[in-house]
Amino acid sequence: MSVKHCKTANTPDYVACDACKLSPICTPVNVGEHAYDFTGTMVKRRHFFKKGTFIFQQGDAASLIYAISAGTLKLLVHVKGSERVIDFRIPGELVDISSLNEGLHTYSAQALEDTYLCEIGKETLNDIASQIPQVQGRLMNVVNKELNSIQKSAMLLHGNVNSEEKIAAFILNLAWRYSLSGYSAAQFKLTMTRTDIADYLGLSKETVIRLFKKLQQAELIKIRGKQMTILDMDKLQHFVGIKLISSS
Repeated sequence: MSVKHCKTANTPDYVACDACKLSPICTPVNVGEHAYDFTGTMVKRRHFFKKGTFIFQQGDAASLIYAISAGTLKLLVHVKGSERVIDFRIPGELVDISSLNEGLHTYSAQALEDTYLCEIGKETLNDIASQIPQVQGRLMNVVNKELNSIQKSAMLLHGNVNSEEKIAAFILNLAWRYSLSGYSAAQFKLTMTRTDIADYLGLSKETVIRLFKKLQQAELIKIRGKQMTILDMDKLQHFVGIKLISSS
């Protein structure tokens, strides 16, 4: 399946709807001889949030499910008087799917750049799912796949690895996730700051800067501004010790 993005010179690089993790819920559902398309009434598409805006705060009531149409978010938790970066979200991914059961947001989400989100009301979705079993099944599949992806990312990034391997694994993890959303695995935007990356990985900012430079000197990656290019995917994956992305 080819994936096309709605990109022109003056518009954001929207993820294609069929590459979005929310797609199984948004697509029409066949019940007997009838097809029900809930997208128009259930989904608020491409709601704009300016860079720096908080989409929601930790502890807020969770009434919406979010999918990133364009842009990136960082996720933060407030612990012992300070905020810690716990993850990032990129186009095509969902935000705080766990709030379906929790009822409250367990972390805060902030736009790292101008961002567009698609939104579905939890209550509306639950009402439809309770009436149409196919929607309930799709919803459970979406939740399970998203949780599995989060778990896989956590295992890759927070295992028993040294600092250099952490940085390499962080780059590889982003490449893998961008590829799942239909984007290039070899070239993507690195919208998060070195400070945010350091906070997320439990390293110092100086260490992150030094290790990015070291990986560039080894000709594994190239960074120009916010543009990340992976020069040798096979060597990067060999260095991390895991094969996520096919070189074919």
